[in-house]
Amino acid sequence: MREELSVRETWPLECLHCGHEWQEEYTVRRMTDGHGHDVVVWMRGEVPVQPPWAGTNCPGCDMDRVSAFPQGEYARRRAPASADFDRPPVERLYSPVPPRPSIPLY
Repeated sequence: MREELSVRETWPLECLHCGHEWQEEYTVRRMTDGHGHDVVVWMRGEVPVQPPWAGTNCPGCDMDRVSAFPQGEYARRRAPASADFDRPPVERLYSPVPPRPSIPLY
């Protein structure tokens, strides 16, 4: 196999059982084998491991119900929708409840 690219990636993880959140760093090695097929190897330290979305257990409760978020996705998920807070309030041009017809009280 010939290594073409080696990249360090940090993946945010969240346990769907206890809510524990943490990050793990991986070295991702992309290679081609002798037949021209692409091969991706995920490493932690010098040990090959499963990718973050498969085979990860929570360090808090040891359950395997873990979600992995691609880089940047977790931050977008956690950030408040600031665009909604920056807008001025919209003035209503109509009444949400139609007015009652006036009935004379004779």
